[in-house]
Amino acid sequence: MTNDSAPTLKGHWLWGNLKDFNADNLGFIESAARQGDLVRIRFGPMRGYFVNHPDHVCKVLAARSKSFRKPAVVKRALSDILGENIFTSNGTAWKRSRQALQPAFHLRHVERYTQIMQECIERELQDWRPGAIIDLEAAMTRVTMHIIVRTMFDADLGDRADELTAVFTRLFHLAYRRMKFYALVPNWLPTRSNREVKRLSTVIRELLRSYIADWRAGKAGEASLLNLVLGPEDGAKMSDEQLINEAITIIGAGYETTAYTLVFTWLALMQNPAVSERLYSEVDAVLDGRRLRLADVKALEYSTRVVKEALRLYPSAWGLSRSTLEPVEIAGTALARYSTVLVSPWTLGRDPRWFPDPLRFDPDRHTKENARAIPHYAYIPFGGGGRTCLGSHFALMEAVIIIAAIAQRYHLLPLPGSAAGAKSVAFTLRPDGNMRVRLQPRVPEPALRPGFIAARPALVHCT
Repeated sequence: MTNDSAPTLKGHWLWGNLKDFNADNLGFIESAARQGDLVRIRFGPMRGYFVNHPDHVCKVLAARSKSFRKPAVVKRALSDILGENIFTSNGTAWKRSRQALQPAFHLRHVERYTQIMQECIERELQDWRPGAIIDLEAAMTRVTMHIIVRTMFDADLGDRADELTAVFTRLFHLAYRRMKFYALVPNWLPTRSNREVKRLSTVIRELLRSYIADWRAGKAGEASLLNLVLGPEDGAKMSDEQLINEAITIIGAGYETTAYTLVFTWLALMQNPAVSERLYSEVDAVLDGRRLRLADVKALEYSTRVVKEALRLYPSAWGLSRSTLEPVEIAGTALARYSTVLVSPWTLGRDPRWFPDPLRFDPDRHTKENARAIPHYAYIPFGGGGRTCLGSHFALMEAVIIIAAIAQRYHLLPLPGSAAGAKSVAFTLRPDGNMRVRLQPRVPEPALRPGFIAARPALVHCT
């Protein structure tokens, strides 16, 4: 028997909780979490629930996932940017995209990309100098953008990585602004914002169309994601527009979430010297001054746990949303059809019930033994259920490789007044301040073997 006992988060009589949510996403969900594990919320006319217990999250994302879908506002806001693809679609269309893309991200294929990842981070490190000040956000987004484009299309962005990341960042900002106001303005209306979306989308689509043309002409390497996803026959069945729709999501999600995972991992390392020294010691012991090999990724166990702990405290996607297709019972409360449900990896990962002393950065939470004590749906930095991020293995391996390559050469030292935590910006987390860091060469500097680019002595200050 169901009841209607879920507490209600207080809000304005007309717009409900919408103003508080838009003003401070993280503050809002933390406030909701303090009210209970299932809390009523209201965004204008939309009524919904905030869910904050692993058992309830499991029901939303896995056990009763067929009773939920992506909210309609997501498709309205993104239809002219992403089209019909794995992120926006539901039902049969989503299954078709998922089945087509999933094989390329299987671990046996992801392992092929180790060399590309290593080459891309070494390319970035060529421009780093001892004593220089770098913008860590810009550096990490540049590296991850090079990696996702190389692995997907076997294409080299050259000097266009910063340009492309800027286009994606602005486009995602505009898309999120649409969602904040429930996409009430039609996408086809020629407003200033819609015209900008069209212009930026055209830039991205023209670039991807050129890459797809090269792929169809057989110019992409055998290990490219497109070749793993689509054989010649499958490729002929999918139009360029369909391929572009999928590629925009894979690239957009693939570079941004990993880049900020790296940024927050370094933030945590700079704030926790004992953890960073343990990571440096492991990198030195495992790699012994040589280039990283595939087998080394598994040996870098503590480094992997460091990244996993960064994902607990700073999940790239701070919130996930669903809409009920039919009435669903959760914790004795009947959720009506078309209710919006909000789940937050941010609050789940900081809940002391599942993570004692939750603000303490402790990579050993993720040892095999300790991880068994964590409820499965309390730790969901990559989502959960059927819509779990396809690229989770890819992203984790990429982050470990990049962290190890940098740690072989440098300590990163934060400048006064730099970021101390996180804030929400659009769909993902960002540092709450600048991430400009000074590069201090390792002391004693590891004797890097042939094939590495040693730290150069010139002092360069990046502006």
